[in-house]
Amino acid sequence: MIGSDVGSQGTNTALYDVNGALVASAYEGYDVSFPQPGWAEQDPRAWTRALHITISKVLQSVPHGPQAVKAISFGSQLDGMVVCDANGQPLRNAMIWMDRRAEAQASAVAQRLSRQDFYHHVGANLDSSHAAFKALWVKDHEPEIFARAARLMPPGSFVLMEAAGVAMVDYSNASSLALLDPRTRTWSEPVLEATGLNVRLFPELVAGTLGAGRVTKQFSAATGLSPETCVVVGCGDEMAATLGAGVFAPGEVCDVVGTAEPVCAVSATPREDQTMLVECHPHGDPDSWLLENPGFVSGGNLRWWRDQFCPVEREGESRGEGDAYDLLSGPAAGVAPGSDGALFLPCMQGAMAPEWNGAARGVFYGLTLAHTKGHLTRALLEGSAFALRDILEAMKAAGLEVRRLTIVGGGAKGALWRQIKADVTGLPVRVPQNVETTATGAAILAAVGSGVLPDVASAATAFVQYRPEEHVPNAENVEAYDEAYRRYRDVYFALKPVFERHAARH
Repeated sequence: MIGSDVGSQGTNTALYDVNGALVASAYEGYDVSFPQPGWAEQDPRAWTRALHITISKVLQSVPHGPQAVKAISFGSQLDGMVVCDANGQPLRNAMIWMDRRAEAQASAVAQRLSRQDFYHHVGANLDSSHAAFKALWVKDHEPEIFARAARLMPPGSFVLMEAAGVAMVDYSNASSLALLDPRTRTWSEPVLEATGLNVRLFPELVAGTLGAGRVTKQFSAATGLSPETCVVVGCGDEMAATLGAGVFAPGEVCDVVGTAEPVCAVSATPREDQTMLVECHPHGDPDSWLLENPGFVSGGNLRWWRDQFCPVEREGESRGEGDAYDLLSGPAAGVAPGSDGALFLPCMQGAMAPEWNGAARGVFYGLTLAHTKGHLTRALLEGSAFALRDILEAMKAAGLEVRRLTIVGGGAKGALWRQIKADVTGLPVRVPQNVETTATGAAILAAVGSGVLPDVASAATAFVQYRPEEHVPNAENVEAYDEAYRRYRDVYFALKPVFERHAARH
C-alpha cells in the first residue's frame, strides 16, 4: 500500500506492507507564494511533481517490483480551492488553507444567511478560510478566469484527477468547501443558493474508501506504478492523520500538536455545538464523523519562548547537552501544577478557544517576584492544555462522551506536556509509535478501498501500534487544575473587552 500526505509545505509518501509495517518513505518540499498580505497560493502542478518523485523513490524499496503495490490513496490539505478548465488543468494558482483574502465574500454571504443558520446547514463556521469563499473571490475579482472554469475542487480532488483521471470528491474534502450538509452528505441547497455557486462545477460526491479506478497511463509512466494499481479516493489530511493515529471509534480524540493544535473527536452521528467552537465534518471513515476545532497556536508558542527568551538552553543544545525543549522542561517539571498562580493565554495569533476571536492576544498573568523561567515554561504548557479542555468541554456539550486522547505531531514527544494534558482534561493519553500519521491514514484507506482489508477498524488495528507508556490523570493534580482552569477562563473573559478595544483602534 502507498499513502501520500499532500501537505502545504511538501508531500510525504509512505510505502507499507500488507501487515501495516512501514517499509519506506520519501519527502519532496515545495513553496508557498504570498503575493499580498493575507494571500497564500501554490501551483497545483507542484503537488503532481512531488507525487511523481516520491512515489518513484519508495517503489525502489518494493522487493517484488511495482506490480506488488496494490493501491494508493491520499490525505490532502483541506480548505484549498483549485479552479480548473474542462481538461482538468488549473487556470490559476490554488488558494490554500491559510489564504484569508475572501473576507468580503464571507461577509456578503452573511448578509443573506446568518452565521448560526450557515453552521446549522453545513456544520462549518461562516469563515473566509473555507474554500467556497475563495471561489467567490475568483468570481468577483477574476471574472474572465471564472467564466472558463469547468471544475471547482479542493486539492484532494485535483491529485485524484491527476492519478486516476476522475472528477470525484470524498465527503471530508467536500465538507472543507463549507457547502456539504454533514447529516445527509449531500450538497446543501440553502448554502449553494446563498453563495450563488453552480453545483455542476463541483466533483461527484463519493466515500473516501471508494476504489476510483486504475492509475492513468501518464501517472503510471511518471511514477513507475503498475497500470493495474488501484487508486482509492482518500480524504482530508486532518482526517487521515486521525485515522493514522488509530482514532476511529466514537469518543476517541486526536490531538495534533504541531505549530498549531487541531483537535478532532470521532462521533457515530453528526452533532451540533451551540457555541460553534467545534465544527462537524464527515470522517475519512464513511461510518463516522469528526467534531473538530481547526487549531490554536500551541507548539508555535513554545518555539517562540525557546527562540526569544531561552538562549542558555539553545546554547546547551548546540554543545550536545540535550534538546533545548528537554532542557526547558526539566525545571518546569519541578513546578507545582498551576504554576503557583502564573498562567498563559495561548492567543498569540488570535484565539480558537475558548471561542473564535481574531482580536485576542497572548497574555502572561499573575506574575510575582517569586516566579522563575520554569514557572513560565510550565504556565505556557498548561495554557495550551486549558485551550484543549475548552474544546473537549464543547464536544461534551454537543452530546459526545470523550474517552481518551491520542497525541500526535512534534508536541507528542514531551512527557511533561502529555502528563499535564492528562491531568487538565482528566483523560488517559497515548502516543502512536509512528508519528507520520497522515500517510498512514491514507494507506489505511488504500487497504480498505482495494479490498485487501475489510473495513477501517481492522485496517487501523493492523497499521497502528502505540508506545507502551500511557499517561493517566493524577487525581491530586486534576483537582489543582480544575481551579487553575477556572482562573484561565476568568482572565480571558475579563480581558475580552480590552482585546476588542485594541482591535478597533488598530
